[in-house]
Amino acid sequence: MADQPIARHIPVQYDERGNPTWRTVMSPSDNSYGKCYMVPDRVIPVIFVPGVMGSNLIERGTDPKDAIRWRLDSRASVGVWAFNGPKKRKRYLHPEVMEVDRDGAVPDDAMLPAEELRRRGWGEIAALSYQDILMWLEKHLNDFDNCRDSHRLLVADLDLKAMKGEQCPTRDEIGLTFRYRFPVYACGYNWLASNADSAQRLSDRIDEVIRRYRAEKKKVEKVIIITHSMGGLVGRCCSEVLGRRKDIMGIVHGVMPAIGAAAVYRRFKSGTEGDFGTSATLGGNAAAMTAVLSTAPGPMQLLPSAKYGNGWLKIKDAGNIYALPQHGDPYSEIYTVRRKWWSMCEDQLINPLNEERDTRNRLRQLDRDWNAFEKTIHEPVRRFHEDISDRYHPNTYAFFGSSDKHRAYGTVTWQGDGGGWLRGGRGADVLNARALDSEEIHTDRTVAAPLEGTGWLKGEHQTYTISEPDEAGDGTVPHRSGIAPQYACRSLMNVPVEHEPAFKPGENSHNMRAAHFTLRAIVHIAQDVKNTSLRYD
Repeated sequence: MADQPIARHIPVQYDERGNPTWRTVMSPSDNSYGKCYMVPDRVIPVIFVPGVMGSNLIERGTDPKDAIRWRLDSRASVGVWAFNGPKKRKRYLHPEVMEVDRDGAVPDDAMLPAEELRRRGWGEIAALSYQDILMWLEKHLNDFDNCRDSHRLLVADLDLKAMKGEQCPTRDEIGLTFRYRFPVYACGYNWLASNADSAQRLSDRIDEVIRRYRAEKKKVEKVIIITHSMGGLVGRCCSEVLGRRKDIMGIVHGVMPAIGAAAVYRRFKSGTEGDFGTSATLGGNAAAMTAVLSTAPGPMQLLPSAKYGNGWLKIKDAGNIYALPQHGDPYSEIYTVRRKWWSMCEDQLINPLNEERDTRNRLRQLDRDWNAFEKTIHEPVRRFHEDISDRYHPNTYAFFGSSDKHRAYGTVTWQGDGGGWLRGGRGADVLNARALDSEEIHTDRTVAAPLEGTGWLKGEHQTYTISEPDEAGDGTVPHRSGIAPQYACRSLMNVPVEHEPAFKPGENSHNMRAAHFTLRAIVHIAQDVKNTSLRYD
């Protein structure tokens, strides 16, 4: 009896355009034969949208050799900003000065050539934060020659302990995904500009991707969006405000500050929290942060919206607690309050480039800078909050971090050290206290507070210190904001990840849970292909 023929697996490779190819040599002189697993020509692109500061930026209109960059290829490439003060940050980290830099690092050990990865936008976003998840998704969403042991099959048996929508996909549902290709794209954006502008860039990327595959005679109709942090606000705006819902099959949000994060107020007042290296790079004090944030609508759109609620900014003086906002309007009650020691934006820090020697001219420029800041708060910031409020794609999945190990600012509290026996029980006019030291740009503010009532003591000097994070979260987004989309989600998972590395599968077991949740969500979302022209009849 003749020997049975033996199959020789010929693995798929990809050319510079990302098209599949198979390479082999002439068959040996035996009865073996080559076996290729075909790559589908029906395409469901997956587009990853990064968080704030997670896109590479470059100075506009300048020779790339000489241009200033915000580049996140490595800790060293972004760490140079740790040595740049408020003036340089003000001059360059401005939405009209910077634009997306497409030439960041891309992996050299991926299944796809570098040319194709750049075409897909991988060079636009932080390799430091996102290269691992892009490669992981590309691998496990397109392993057509590994269908028996695919990572996708693993999620059929995993209990991820989602707080809502734990249902695992069936084998048939997973099997359906092997009949489609899921090329993984990225969409960087100018995170200094309004998220509405960034949403338009995402909309343009959707058109670009769909147009590409149609030109290549492949079947394509809709995309799937994955977002990290502020990218979730960009994705929601693109889908629900710009009207692209019909072109988006579904969205997976990771650690999204759905209704804002009180940490932004803290960063205006005292810089970025965290270890010294991270804090110094992102902005280690009020001067460094205010110089950038005060003219950057995107990061300011991360401030708590009206949906966040009242009373999240507290001032504790002796036995009294003052809590703001009181009337559901943080824009007027906190953000645009000027020249109070607790004001979010200290007007003298807005423009470190204002070096007018004439006092009147310097004050005029100060007023112009403040008026521009106030207009930004009431127009792009407030309007954006209102536009996306309670608006989510109907096929939304999300995970968020909520752990006491990674506390975040649910409320920000200024704790005073006054209220001594000399007061005699009299109250202090804390909200109208006078700042005594304009050089205080970290966690303390020393003030002179007038005392109420009569007595020989007219006022009291005291120091207020900003609190530590107080609410379970991911180190940046508090529980209340992470869980806010619960009602709008098909599935929602609470996993104790940290904010920045939330999408790093190899970080630890919690991060791997987040990656598996994302993969499972994509499988669920992809079932909607049955309602498109890509279905198999």
